[in-house]
Amino acid sequence: MHARAFAVGCVIVGAGAGTRFGEPKAGARLPDGRRFVDAVAETARDAGLSPIIAVLPPGIAAPAGTIGVVNAKPEGEQVLSLRLGLTQLANHPVVGAFAWPVDFPFVQLESLLAVLDAARRTGAPIVRPEIGTVHGHPVFFHRDTWRELLTVADGGARAVVHSYGDRTVQIAVRDPGVLRDIDHPSDLAAS
Repeated sequence: MHARAFAVGCVIVGAGAGTRFGEPKAGARLPDGRRFVDAVAETARDAGLSPIIAVLPPGIAAPAGTIGVVNAKPEGEQVLSLRLGLTQLANHPVVGAFAWPVDFPFVQLESLLAVLDAARRTGAPIVRPEIGTVHGHPVFFHRDTWRELLTVADGGARAVVHSYGDRTVQIAVRDPGVLRDIDHPSDLAAS
């Protein structure tokens, strides 16, 4: 299948103020020197996701090759950043998009490709990686779910995922990066 026959975008949800971390995580540095947002964008690009929308707080530059969107209210709920990103994707011919919180910078390419393949094969509205029974990130949302993501009143994207019940497909992966949420600088040292 031609790569663009199943075109998928990505919204990097990275506008949070990073209060627990001490700075906005999008601009924070990994042990290898890359910013969180750059690591996420690189993996998304390697998976063939396009366009990649980086929703960031004021003052953080978007990675090269992405479409940067500033969320002027970084203290707001994550779903607000996701909505800004989906709005940018609305006029692009994509089947769906990954919602990728920037505080999951250690996701491996193989996990992303597994979720992407499952989305293509199953046609499921939502696909997410899991280890055992623990669900991880990033999550694929078919375009048909976007209206709900744009209008959900309470609970954000999690509420939309739960509303789809058993129509949500879980893909088993072995990648601890899908569960590795970096909330504090000490989380970077964890193996």
